[in-house]
Amino acid sequence: MEGDPYTEHPLKYTLVPVILSLRWHMTNLGGRWIFRGNWDLTSSGSFTWIPSGPETRYISYDMGVRRNFVPRNRNYASYFDIRLGVGQINAKGPKGVPYAQGENWPEFTMNMGSGVRYNFSPRLAFTAGLNYMHLSNMDLSEHKPNATDPNWGPINYGINVYGPALGIDIKLGRKLHRE
Repeated sequence: MEGDPYTEHPLKYTLVPVILSLRWHMTNLGGRWIFRGNWDLTSSGSFTWIPSGPETRYISYDMGVRRNFVPRNRNYASYFDIRLGVGQINAKGPKGVPYAQGENWPEFTMNMGSGVRYNFSPRLAFTAGLNYMHLSNMDLSEHKPNATDPNWGPINYGINVYGPALGIDIKLGRKLHRE
């Protein structure tokens, strides 16, 4: 992300990610007052449809952590999470499309989000929140400016988007029996 001017360019992207995640509780519930909660480790596979923009799809694998804030005797819990990953996009920059992605592979992903999970039962919950997503190849594309031709090769401008996140959480496994 360093060195990115974060300037507006004429391409306006719309991304629709479909993410399948597995989460493992890393810690037990703990903490006081509003900080009561636990940490989850998240492993995700994602297929992102791109209805607006020169590319049409992005496939990635992400890992990260989620902090759940779990109040006592409530059916809801707020959270924030961050995931980092790597993926592949069908880049159009090498085909001459201005401001498109500069390379198919590798594309790096950063996702950050926050929201609320409502528990319908011990096994089923609904999640709603806001998510930010950044895609970039960290300027690893073939673009190598030089003194004779500073515009040689595609430049990877990256994609920054944010929007709503909706999900269904299903707890896997059997109930633990304590003696």
